[in-house]
Amino acid sequence: MRKTCILSLTALCLLLVTAATAAAFGEIRYPDRPLNLRSARSAQSQWVGSLHPGQKVRISFMKDGWVAVFEPGETRADEAFAVGYSNVKFLLPKPTRVEPETWGELMVTPRTLNIRDGASVGSRLVGNLEAMERVKVDFPEGDWIMVFHPDATIRSQMNARGYCSAKYFEPAAQAALVPDERQQTVSGRDEAQQAAPMPIEDDSTSVSGAAEVRAAVQPPQPAVAVEEPTPSSSSGDWGKTVTLQSDVNLRTERTSGSVQVRTLKAGERVRVDFLKNGWYAVFEENEVLRSENRALGYALRGLIEGEDVGQNAASPEPVAPVAPEAKTAPPQPAQSPQPAQPMVVQESGKQTMVIDRSKFAGSKRPDPSPNKTAHGYQYRLLEKSETKKYGVTWITLKIFLSTTKLPEATQLKDFCTTLWSEHRRATRNLVVLVYLPGMDTDDLAYGVVTFDDKAMLELWVRQVALFGTKFL
Repeated sequence: MRKTCILSLTALCLLLVTAATAAAFGEIRYPDRPLNLRSARSAQSQWVGSLHPGQKVRISFMKDGWVAVFEPGETRADEAFAVGYSNVKFLLPKPTRVEPETWGELMVTPRTLNIRDGASVGSRLVGNLEAMERVKVDFPEGDWIMVFHPDATIRSQMNARGYCSAKYFEPAAQAALVPDERQQTVSGRDEAQQAAPMPIEDDSTSVSGAAEVRAAVQPPQPAVAVEEPTPSSSSGDWGKTVTLQSDVNLRTERTSGSVQVRTLKAGERVRVDFLKNGWYAVFEENEVLRSENRALGYALRGLIEGEDVGQNAASPEPVAPVAPEAKTAPPQPAQSPQPAQPMVVQESGKQTMVIDRSKFAGSKRPDPSPNKTAHGYQYRLLEKSETKKYGVTWITLKIFLSTTKLPEATQLKDFCTTLWSEHRRATRNLVVLVYLPGMDTDDLAYGVVTFDDKAMLELWVRQVALFGTKFL
């Protein structure tokens, strides 16, 4: 009996040692700067993702100064499970600076969904998602998007499970509130409809806490019969599509006192969802991703559905104050114009103006020092910020571009597109502000390049911003 116990304990110890060894392959490191991940051990290989300063990662399989990077909790000591490759000299045993960045969005799909290895229905099937399975999504490509495990910490295309069609997803936080409502809705349908498989629909029948309070203090209102769908209103994969019966103002928040962002004309078709406190979030009709960050703005439910909104409006629309009548000032006696200064013109007809650059030398700060390279340009990321404007989340990158020659439009486009590929996020727009040597980085930028999560939107430059620099 004693021998049996000793053997059992010995086997258990060996098992624990083996498990600990398997879990502890490689070592934990932390990048000391924003660090790119590549598809192979070369700076010229394809970019697949990035690490933020101080991010915890596991590394192993070092070769030629490059290491395979893994999720910190990875236990499979196999290079096939690496999420990218990076130069080991930028990965330190202890974090020197920590600048965490969020990425992706938690989503669910109300149906079973195929996962493919490419952004098309013709791509190879590599797996599937169960109904209401939580995933993280990022790297949109057209109508497709990459899906990740919800606990993934490293933003890399090699860390993704594959591609799914973006139109079948909805935010996980919103989906968590819906199951009871869906169950009540299904129980009221006839047996024939319950027997047939049906797509999950969005039912905007929830009552907010504010509405419950109003119902407790106001007299009961007569019940309103539910109307059958009309040709002007139809349900899509999510929300509902409506044709506006009158002009509708869109606002930045669910209040009549918030900023008006645009006016939709009567006859326009839009998609609405996220009904809350009597206000809809309004989207483009062909919007495929169900995310409130993609909304054009907010509008009253009564205006969207063509009802009388006299009692539904949270507060009356602001009216511009009537300006007082202007008092006519007595006319001033006419003065004879002063003679203009003579203009010195060269024989060629051109006028020359000399700028004494030494007058500006003491008032300018030294240019930032570049610390990165892309498309043959040395540059420095001065600032990265994220704000929400008119219902759209914008990522802003302020870039100092170290160059002695004014970049051409195609060069500026290629350079900024590379930055967009590294920093873009699902459902977010991005703008790159480019500053050249000699410019005040707290003033207007020379180059402004904007992107959505799919492609470049516009590119333009300000020549006047170069005044006082060596470029003008």
